[in-house]
Formats: sequence, structure tokens, C-alpha cells
Amino acid sequence: MSGPTDASERWAEMLSEWAIPQDIAAAVPASPYFFDPAVFTSAADEAMARVDDTPSDRAAREAVAAGGGVVLDVGVGAGAASLRLGARRIIGVDPNEELLEAFAQRARDLEIETVLVKGMWPHVADQVPQVDVVVCHHVVYNVADLATFAQALTEHASHRVVIELTAVHPMSWLEPYWKALHDLEQPQRPVAEDAIAVLEELGIRPQHERWARPIQMIGESGGAQLERVARRLCIGPDRHDQLRNVLDATPPPVDRDVVTVWWTMS
Repeated sequence: MSGPTDASERWAEMLSEWAIPQDIAAAVPASPYFFDPAVFTSAADEAMARVDDTPSDRAAREAVAAGGGVVLDVGVGAGAASLRLGARRIIGVDPNEELLEAFAQRARDLEIETVLVKGMWPHVADQVPQVDVVVCHHVVYNVADLATFAQALTEHASHRVVIELTAVHPMSWLEPYWKALHDLEQPQRPVAEDAIAVLEELGIRPQHERWARPIQMIGESGGAQLERVARRLCIGPDRHDQLRNVLDATPPPVDRDVVTVWWTMS
């Protein structure tokens, strides 16, 4: 495999089109690009309470059983992708120290050995050994150089890599609100098939399965919904009534399509 491909360059170009126009973002004091650790801790707790395996669980668990039980979780968050796989050791990579500690605490409760690596993938890849299985959930839409990112995942897996991503961009659910409040059209791509195209140009032959799961928008439902959605849309308090009317007319979705993508080392 080599460096960035045509498909990877197209992926980066399409991602760049999701940037909020500067004049809209500058009109409000709070950044629309905010991060909520509760989304990740809630996702991990939901995963541990879940009875049935998802396609992502099954693809990874099969390879964990075939190997020695060591998993690398890139973008580990609080462990939603890896804690339920039956691994004996999990190497968690994440840039957020609070989430790494949340993951470590949950792993300790399950008596799973952990190694914590703070940083961005693939910048910290040289700190991580090869493992049996690499998992990476809901990260790739934040990765401009997807070819280099995926190549590093592959190089660290002796058995299998399992990626989970939304079928369309994770912020696509905001499309009707951007249109109604800013008359702004949202991009339609990239989508999961564009990510798969990057993998295929690297010589990877991935399998994939599309399925549906409840959407996780902690803080963007219930009483906090209006303020959180307003912040994402760069809407000040003077337009909250207008946003409330739009949300009443077009409620946010309750589930979304996701895609599990996996490839096995030959």
C-alpha cells in the first residue's frame, strides 16, 4: 500500500465542504464545534448493557476469539466499541484524557487489562504494537487523510480491522434546520461508500453490512435540545422561538443507518 489515493483526496475535499461558513460561525460567541464527553460515556454504558450483538460486535468478536484476545481501539472514547468483545487486553487510543480515564475505569470494573495512549491516530501509531484486532467506531468522518489513517490501522492488526461509521455524514440530520434558518444547503457527501472506495484503492477488499441503530444525541434531546441544536446551528437566543417552531415541525430522527466495514488479514 502507498500514500493518499485519488479516492482519499476526493474524501478530503468532500469533508472540507462541511465547514460552517465563517460569517455564520463568527456571528455567535460559542463555537458550534463542541465536544460532550457524556455522549461517549453514555454510549459505553449502553453498549455494556446491550443484550444482542451488533454486526460490528460480531465481526470483531469472531477475530478476538481467533487471536490472542488483544484489541486496539482507535478513538476509544469510554470503550463502547471494545469493552464487550471479550478481550483480555485493550489498548485505547484517544486524544481526550477524561475519556481515557472513563474507559480505564470501566475496564477495571470488568477486570480487563488496559494500555492508554493519549493522542491522535496515526500520529501515535509508533507507540502501539501490533494486536489481534483493531476497532475504530465513528471516527473516520473526522479524518481528512483517510488513506494514511486506514493504512496504519491495517499495519497494526494481525487478524482483522473493524470500522463502524454512519451511512451518511453524522451531522446530516441537521440539514432541514440549516435550510430553514440559514437557507444553507448541506453537502450530500462523503458517505460510507466513499470511505470504502478509499480502502479499495489501498488494495483492501473490505466486507460491509448496513444496519440501523438508535441515534445518540445526549444533550440534544429533552430539555436541553433547543440550546444544543441552536449552538450547532449558530443561532442566538433571539431566534430560539424560530428554531423551536422548526424542531416542532421536523423533529430530529430517533435512529440512523450505520455501516460496519471489516477486512481480514490474509
